[in-house]
This record gives sequence, C-alpha cells and structure tokens, in this order.
Amino acid sequence: MTGSPMAMPLRIMHRWRQRMSGVELSILFCATAFALLVVHRGPVPPVLSAAPPGAVLSLGQALLRMGALTLVHVVLSLQIVVLGSLILSGAACHWPRFRSFLVPALSVARAVPGLGLIGMIGAVASPSLTIMLVAASSMIWRIVTAVLDAEDTLPLALDEVATGLRMTGWQRFWRLQIPMSVPLSTFRAIQAMPAFWVRLIASEGLMMLMNHEASGGCGAEILRATLDHHVSGIVEGSLLVLVLIVLVDQCIMRPMTGWSQRYRPEGPVHERSRQQSWLLGVWRRTKALLWLSEGIGAALTWIGNWRIGHAHTVNSASSGRVQRLPEAVFPTLSLLLLAYAIHHAGLFRLLSSDLAESVLTFAHVCGTLFLCVLVWVPLGLFISERGSSLSSPFRNAVAACGLFPAVLLYPLCRELGLNSAVILLFLGAHWLVGIVVLDAAKAIPSGLRQVATGLRLRGSLLWRRLLLPAIAPELCGGLLTAVVPVWNAVMVAEAFVPAESGLGARLLSEVLDGALGAQILALMLLTLLSMLLDRLVLQPLAVNAAQKYTL
Repeated sequence: MTGSPMAMPLRIMHRWRQRMSGVELSILFCATAFALLVVHRGPVPPVLSAAPPGAVLSLGQALLRMGALTLVHVVLSLQIVVLGSLILSGAACHWPRFRSFLVPALSVARAVPGLGLIGMIGAVASPSLTIMLVAASSMIWRIVTAVLDAEDTLPLALDEVATGLRMTGWQRFWRLQIPMSVPLSTFRAIQAMPAFWVRLIASEGLMMLMNHEASGGCGAEILRATLDHHVSGIVEGSLLVLVLIVLVDQCIMRPMTGWSQRYRPEGPVHERSRQQSWLLGVWRRTKALLWLSEGIGAALTWIGNWRIGHAHTVNSASSGRVQRLPEAVFPTLSLLLLAYAIHHAGLFRLLSSDLAESVLTFAHVCGTLFLCVLVWVPLGLFISERGSSLSSPFRNAVAACGLFPAVLLYPLCRELGLNSAVILLFLGAHWLVGIVVLDAAKAIPSGLRQVATGLRLRGSLLWRRLLLPAIAPELCGGLLTAVVPVWNAVMVAEAFVPAESGLGARLLSEVLDGALGAQILALMLLTLLSMLLDRLVLQPLAVNAAQKYTL
C-alpha cells in the first residue's frame, strides 16, 4: 500500500474479519438493553429555548475566562485519555479473558458518536466532568487499540528476551508494550484531534443549555452569541478557539510527535521536511528541564521493574476455547433482551420513526463522503502534479485547517442559506480526505511517473491506468478516518437544517428534553449505522483496494 502503513488499523488487513461480528452486535444490544432497564424514568425537564443570561464582563475578561476554562478542559481531558488508556490496556495485557472481551468492545466503542453520550453522562456527572469525558471518549479507544496492535507486532527477538528474563505481566507491559506503542499511539492521538475539538466545543455549548447555567468555555459563549444573533461574539469566540488549537498543537501534540520518534524500533525517521517542535528544542537545551525528564524517566523505570504477578505465559488453550464459542447464539439472545428492554421502557412507539430518521442520516453521511472524494481526488492530483514546492505547503495548510472545529462555521452557513446537512458535514470531513489524497499522490513512485511520461499517457488514460489505481489503497483506508468527525458532528449539523431533520437532530432534541430512554435508543441506532458503514462498506473497500492495487 502506498504511503504510511499506519493509515489503516492493522486488524482490517485480515480479510476474513471483515464481516459483522456477532460478538460486536451482542455487546451493542446488551449494553443498550442494560441501560434501558436501569435508566430512571422520572419527570422530564422542559426544553430550553434561549441562552441563560450571563455576567456582564468586559471583552478582555470574557475572552480570558472562557479561554482559560476551555484550556483546562483540554488538559484534563487529555489526562483522562492517558489514565483511561493505561488502565484498559494494562488490564487487557494482564488478563487474557478481559482482552478477548475488550477487542470487540473497542470495535463497538469506536463506532459510538461521542457527542451522543452527553445526555447520559450529564445525568450522573457534573457539567465539567461531562464535558471532559465526552471529549476524551473516542480518543481513549484509539490509544488502547494502538497499544494492543503494538503487542501483536512485538518483534520475536524481544519476546524471547522477555521470556528468558522471566518478566512478569507488569514488567512486560511497562518495559516492552508501552515503548513499542508510543509512535503508533501518538499517531492515532493526532488523528483523533479534529473530532476531539468538535466534541469539546459542542459539549460546552450543550451543557449550558442542559443545565440552564451561563458558565462554560468557548463553546458556551459561541452558542450564546449564536442564539442572540451576535455576529461579533461568534467571530471573537472562533478566533479564540483557533488560538487555543495552535497553542495545544505547538505545546502538546508537536512535542509528543518529536519525542515519540526515539521509540521507533528502526530508529528516528530522518526527513529533511519533517516538522520540528520549538518547545521540544527548548526543553532539550534547558538543563533544569533535562534533569526533570531524567527524573521522570528514572521513576518510570523503577515502576516498570516492579515484579508484580507471575512470569508472563501465553495460554493458547483458553484462546482456542473462546474462538470456538457459537457466535450465532449471542446476537439472537441479546436481540431478544433488547426487545424486552425497549418494551419495558415503552419506546416501541418511537422505534419506527427513529428507523425512518436513521435512513436519512445514513444518506447524509454517505453523501458527505461521496462529495469529499468528488472534490479532493481531482484537486489533490492536480496539486501534486505541480511538484513538491506547492503540494507540501498546501498539505500543511490543509492539515492545520482540519483541526478547526467546523461546527463553529454552521451559524455562518445558515446565514448564507447553505441549509444542507451534507454541506455542513462536508466542512468537517473534507480536510482529512484532502490530506489522504495529497499523501497518496506524493507517494506514487517516481519510476511509474517516468514510465507514464515515456509512454505519453495523458488525460483519462493516465488517470485510469496510473493515478487512480495508485492512490486507491490510501484513499479507501483514509475514508475510515475521515468518517469519524462526520458521526461526531451529525447531531449539530442536522439540527441546523430545519427542513431535513434526521436521527442526529432527533437525538439532540431528546438530549435537551432530558428523555434518557429515547436518547439510548437513538444512540444505539446511530452506533449501528456507523458499524454497518464501517464493517460492510468502508473496511471491505479498503482491504480490496489494498490487495488489488498495492505497489
């Protein structure tokens, strides 16, 4: 496959695992049934139709307050990601039975639109904690999957050394699996940042409406300005979000990228065009910070040397028993349990309308992906043909624009009359497709280009014989990443389109109404739609393209 081998998750390269797993469906149905059975069926609060009044502050004080709150939410959310990922991946590496459950559970969790969890989490947690958990939700699953993938690709020599040293499960996890997973985890975290900002900003605004409180970060202030038709407030809040995005990228994500290079098994990648981090350079030139790094490293080494548990052994018999379980039984039983839970919650009357709305939402998502491909394939190939002097700066600009949460542009689109859910979703997803096309076009071997030039291939023949087949594996794999922010923004995008509606708009209305049972049902249908699109369309397409057109 052209380009980076980390463009697609490792497990989707196995063609025999592309069908919808019965275990995944069972986990989804059982989790939904359990949530419906334990949900509190109490009085429903009224829908809030206007923003609550806020304190009268000067412009500088208001910007400083909402920027500080959003920055605190970002830092604490990333800490939740690190802590949650370590706990889940450590438990999976220590207990094989838990790992056999966690792998399909992660597949289901990646399909859950994180923003749809805000109503259920907000019913049991404080507003600030809800915002941070919603923002961290999808990134946790990416990091845990990266750690498990790194364990599967552990070199045989290191595995033999760990066995010879009789490392315990704790030592094997800290001394081998975590260092091996650092480059892939960092790559997955950077991929998750566009969806992270969408969830964070949108959840800050929704929590203001749900709790009838004026406190919040940038998302709350921008939503207040939108409801008040205050254009300057929307622009000021959006510019502040842009400043925070640049700050987080320069002070957290780029230093992590440079730091992770030392943990690559083949050594750091030496590329002249590789972006450097000025903060990491200052850190490495400051003695006090170097001493701090050495102290942290020594502490982690000391923790990793703890002999907790017994020497690590692989129990092949237990894994074989898990594989021989009849998977067809579990989806049937879980579906019956789900039907009983829906009947117990009195939601059968909503099921037919939710299914009708889900068809419309599925059409919106598929139309968005088609529009992204239709726009970026010719544009990306045209830019790549102009040489690296244009494609490299353009690619950096596209990557920077992709971090900006497109939900902040929805009020402007509504004022301009762009009342289409496909167009609104396109604003957040097309940047990722553009990056994929530019990278794939850049990775076309120069020898093939020279052969095409020598054979005088031009026009449609050049596209059919060289360009499209060469970028097909990377493009089809990149759609798996590009669709993630679409599902996260579908609630807000469909709510801005009064004429079309959809399951996302239905879910947002139920969140504001406080109808927990209806939220759970709608979120389950959205997750099922995401799984169907991923497992039955995008993953088989990516695998077939990789097998057929790999260079």
